[in-house]
Amino acid sequence: MVQNPEDFNRNFKVNVDFEQPPERDFPLIGFLFHCRGKLLQWQYVKDNILEFNLDKMPSENRQRKIDPEQLRLFIAPASDKKITRINTTEQLQSYKAYEPIITMDANQGLTILPIPEVLSRYWLWCKCRVSGKVSKWFHAGNSWEDRAVCRARVHICEIDPILYWINRIPDHIIAKVPDAILKPVFKFPIPIPDPEPFQRIERFPMMAGGNQENIFKTQSLKEIHRETISKLPELGSEIKQQFTSGNLNVIREAIAKNYMLLHPWFCFWPWWWPYFYRCKELAVVETNASGRFEKSVYYNCFGDKPDIYIWVEYMINGVWTTVYKPPIPCNTHWNYACGTDINIHLTHEMVAGNCCCDCHLPGQNVWLRSVGYASVSHIQQAHQLLPPPGQSVVYDRVGLTDAGAAGDSFLLTTVNDYKRPFGGSPTFRMGFGNDLPNSNMYYYRWSYRKIAITDLSPLTSYEPLEPLGASFSKGYDYIYVDSNGDEQWGADSVKLGPFTEGPNDNLYIIPPELPETEPFNIAEDSHPHWHQQTYNMNTMTFNSTELEGDGLYQFKLELFDKAGSLLQNLPRATFKTPTHDNASFSENAPDILLENPNFSNADAFNIIMRIDNGQCEGDIYTVNVNGEPASSNCCGFVKYKPDGEEAELELTFRAVHPTNFAEFSFGVVKGTCGGVPIANARGMVIDSASGYTLNTSTGIYSKSFNPSELLGECYENGTGKAAFAESLHVISTATDGISRVAKDYGRTVAFALEP
Repeated sequence: MVQNPEDFNRNFKVNVDFEQPPERDFPLIGFLFHCRGKLLQWQYVKDNILEFNLDKMPSENRQRKIDPEQLRLFIAPASDKKITRINTTEQLQSYKAYEPIITMDANQGLTILPIPEVLSRYWLWCKCRVSGKVSKWFHAGNSWEDRAVCRARVHICEIDPILYWINRIPDHIIAKVPDAILKPVFKFPIPIPDPEPFQRIERFPMMAGGNQENIFKTQSLKEIHRETISKLPELGSEIKQQFTSGNLNVIREAIAKNYMLLHPWFCFWPWWWPYFYRCKELAVVETNASGRFEKSVYYNCFGDKPDIYIWVEYMINGVWTTVYKPPIPCNTHWNYACGTDINIHLTHEMVAGNCCCDCHLPGQNVWLRSVGYASVSHIQQAHQLLPPPGQSVVYDRVGLTDAGAAGDSFLLTTVNDYKRPFGGSPTFRMGFGNDLPNSNMYYYRWSYRKIAITDLSPLTSYEPLEPLGASFSKGYDYIYVDSNGDEQWGADSVKLGPFTEGPNDNLYIIPPELPETEPFNIAEDSHPHWHQQTYNMNTMTFNSTELEGDGLYQFKLELFDKAGSLLQNLPRATFKTPTHDNASFSENAPDILLENPNFSNADAFNIIMRIDNGQCEGDIYTVNVNGEPASSNCCGFVKYKPDGEEAELELTFRAVHPTNFAEFSFGVVKGTCGGVPIANARGMVIDSASGYTLNTSTGIYSKSFNPSELLGECYENGTGKAAFAESLHVISTATDGISRVAKDYGRTVAFALEP
């Protein structure tokens, strides 16, 4: 070794050879670190020589004295240009870098051993195309549609082979694996892929005529354990013997050799995942108008096919938001067959499904599309007195929608049933023509007036509609070149309003079809594009709880020129709305959705909406025996033969909503026998339902039974007994246009019958 570090030549070369020469050449790069982890310099290998000149380092990073024993050298393949951004030794792990021991030869030169074949075989890369589609199920009328999701960011990652880094997992982690697998105590369920919409887990798992939640149906820990174990792959005797050996090296080898078999086991312990699954991001791509994505990535030619894991982001309210990132062990495409589609179904409620190829609105057309995803053509604009399906009490359907919503639970909607108001924070979605904005049509403005309180008695006067967050912006993506010359993505937004111009305030700029055009002029060389295309975009989101209380509202959309002057008497053909049968098609807006319409002209859009943020209430009461509350003791039994004669039993519950915009589901289950269909009920809280009579002044439902009707197979000729559970859920029907506004009530109680 060098006797005096000051004698060390700061400009030095290292010869780089392979233990087993690769089948074809590829670039190499070397990184020189100080032993404390500070990067000193990186250089490419040229003609098998790696040369460093530490005198060329910036003065603030230059070391006065360098001891070669305090240097750490790493060599890695340089096929991926992103490797030049490395600045820590940890970042080099995913590149399977070789760290040789630096030694001195007789001439005081630095030497290293050849790159071992066990590493270099991972350095030769082949191309693999990763492709697929991102979509989401949407509820349209009475059916579900699988729609493409465009402009989603798809992160394509590869799970590193465990053989490369199994020896870097700490001993104390390896030591826990045998007991966790051979003597498991599970705290987490097996992760499964997102369900289809018709299999989705509901907030309240109660459907009309379906099974009710049975609080008596339980399992022992042993039963749960046996059922869970039965779903896992069988481990052979050899693996079990290796796990019980107590030898950590043997256990490591067993894990590495049986890695594919053990994935379902690893799913139970998320805290293990960072140790057993190292994910390297290979690319980030954006889905096109068909929701598709593809990217060529590289993998080791002499190893297994790449193990691909994907997660997805979507722009929500101006922020890139993770909308799909399932557990790695059970959602990685192991040994991915290059070129085969990876299809991903999103479930996040804020992801839109309005992709369209080369879509735009022509001229100066203005299309009022929807509130959230609820088509404006499916919002009742006229007074209509009808009862809910299966019930007889009528209600006024004006301002209500028949649209479905995320989180509907047992609430079922059908076309033209119109039983849900709006609440929460609705969003008006519109489309603007590709000739807008111009000097003649430049701004829009939303305003409202309350035209009726909850009992629909009339009020007057318009007020400006205040946007959620005080202002409203439109976001866009753009491309920029970083310091390494690589293209990157960025995101920004422009303010649409509110502005004051001329005689009017609370004005919002009509955005152009492309962000690089007037009035925003975002630099053309940055390739900007809107997060929401102008033909179908949010124009206003507001908090309905900040309006003047629940009731019937009229919302008006007016247009203004560039000087801020109100435009009136516009051609009727300017105003478009969706057709009732297909929201993807437009028609000239009907009179009922226009302000001051005549044969050829109109002033503005005008839409009526019922706003209701009322809270559901309810209760379940003691069983009545011969018309009186049962005098059960603390043991919970109700006698159905209090005087030796069978009594009349009455079940009662309360389900109410301030304005009746709620549905209830009441169910009875008996022990572990299942539901008691004759005792179940469901309907809107406006009326009697399923044989239960509603007392309209109290909101209490009641129904009488004889003991045999409730006891059923447990009746035993009048000597039997059974335990029962009553479950009540009252859910509001209001929607923000996307999700149901959950102002709900729920309760479960139990009782038992005995002679």
